[in-house]
Amino acid sequence: MQPRSDAERIQLYRESISRAWGYGDANTWPVKLNAAFHLFLKEFGEELIADIIHLEAEGKSLAEIAQPFYNPARLYRIIDSTIYSMRRNRYNVADQRAIVQKLLAMTRALKHGSEFNEDGANRIYSPAEQQRIAERRLSSAVDSPATSQIVHRFCGVMWAYTEAIFFRAHDVTKEIHGPYTLDDDRQFIVQEYLNLRPAELWPGFPLLPCRTIRVYKQYSRSVRISIDALNHLYHEGGQLVPSLTAYSVEVDGEEHDVGILNEYLKIVQQTVMAISRHIDSISWNERVLKYSDIFWFRKKPLRDQRGLDWRVPASVRSAILAGHENERRRTPLSNEASARLAMLTI
Repeated sequence: MQPRSDAERIQLYRESISRAWGYGDANTWPVKLNAAFHLFLKEFGEELIADIIHLEAEGKSLAEIAQPFYNPARLYRIIDSTIYSMRRNRYNVADQRAIVQKLLAMTRALKHGSEFNEDGANRIYSPAEQQRIAERRLSSAVDSPATSQIVHRFCGVMWAYTEAIFFRAHDVTKEIHGPYTLDDDRQFIVQEYLNLRPAELWPGFPLLPCRTIRVYKQYSRSVRISIDALNHLYHEGGQLVPSLTAYSVEVDGEEHDVGILNEYLKIVQQTVMAISRHIDSISWNERVLKYSDIFWFRKKPLRDQRGLDWRVPASVRSAILAGHENERRRTPLSNEASARLAMLTI
């Protein structure tokens, strides 16, 4: 890949979010995020930037700072929140772009391919790793249509589980990567589910008994798969369920048969119901406070590297509980307006 200038990288970032924001990522549950983030994003970005600068001053490279985040979407999807914070703090455009370049470099350090997914592929594995995964995890054919249905149903239901525990901050808990094309004309994707047991955010709630699940899915070439820069999955051509040719499931790094997915579906239902009931019972300000907890968890790897408490500062918590919704931002933007806004970013 040819080196790109800073200006080219900024333009590719703008184009990537312009395409991805049209996906329908409306941020409406459990509150309209755009109408609430004025209560905490300014301080969120201040801390994030201060942590990165401090860790660099200690001698860490951006790649080293990025490693504990593990999955690239967790960094890429907080860039726009950081830009909002910098604007609130009156950073000039050059300084905004300098921070964005750092976050793009950190994202790139966690991937084998481009951070912008401009060709529709989110490549984390190298070609050698792809081949090893295929040999270890995708050597057995799908034994029945029912098996494929279970695998796809589980991945669909996990969207509800991950949204219940992290609201719209899907980057903390999900990374979809691929498609990886193999020498023998096979292709596969990986759906990774991360931080599945955040007891520090949801003490006393039913949660899955594991921290990570990986689902490897190999499809026939009749399906055309792409993944955008904000980690949205698209497919065209053949239907997914009949096109699945091989799969594998890992729970906390251990391979399991499809039966474990049926067991986990029952727990997922309990979690979603329990959190939904709780959210319905609390005030708008308390919901925003929980959202801020989730945002601070997003950048927890930075605080951990500094040996500092990752939680929301008391002053921010107080401001949230005393704050009000921004009524001008209640109405979701149209796809066209979202695209225009994205192209105006930095």
